[in-house]
Amino acid sequence: MQKSHSRYFIGLDLSSTDKLAIANWRDKQIFAATDKPVPVENFHITLSFLGQVPQNKLEQLEMLLDAISTKSVNTITNELGVFSKPKILYLGVELTPSLQQLAKQCLGINGKLAFPSPHEVYRPHITLNRKHAEAVPILFEPPKLELNFTEFHLFESVSSSKQGKPPHYPKRMSFRLE
Repeated sequence: MQKSHSRYFIGLDLSSTDKLAIANWRDKQIFAATDKPVPVENFHITLSFLGQVPQNKLEQLEMLLDAISTKSVNTITNELGVFSKPKILYLGVELTPSLQQLAKQCLGINGKLAFPSPHEVYRPHITLNRKHAEAVPILFEPPKLELNFTEFHLFESVSSSKQGKPPHYPKRMSFRLE
């Protein structure tokens, strides 16, 4: 049986301190029984979802990622929201000029590799919970955290072999920001 291509995305990894601060806030404020909390180690900001990447395109992908040139990214968490169709509760992130520039370059890689564009409008966020019950009102003020990034990563989305267990996202390559 031939192994299917691995699924990848380009993203920013939060510091351990920021991940714990978000998780502690979430665990104190949001307790809807139907939600599936995202594991703390999976907190990240996606810049571009690539999907399945054939092995023969990984070298080209690495060259394109290595060619990205932008300054370090500074942003803040600024809203709590829901993507209703996938039932995702998220912590929104301000689309600062540095984040927008980096995301635009990462999204451009999809076109250069002939991968579909993941979305029409880029909305940076950190997924907090899956299967969020929309009937649960969002009455909480989100934490205002300043997030700083000096590198971005190519992550692989690795599904769990156990039913109901969330995937994990190991970093496969890392790239410095100026």
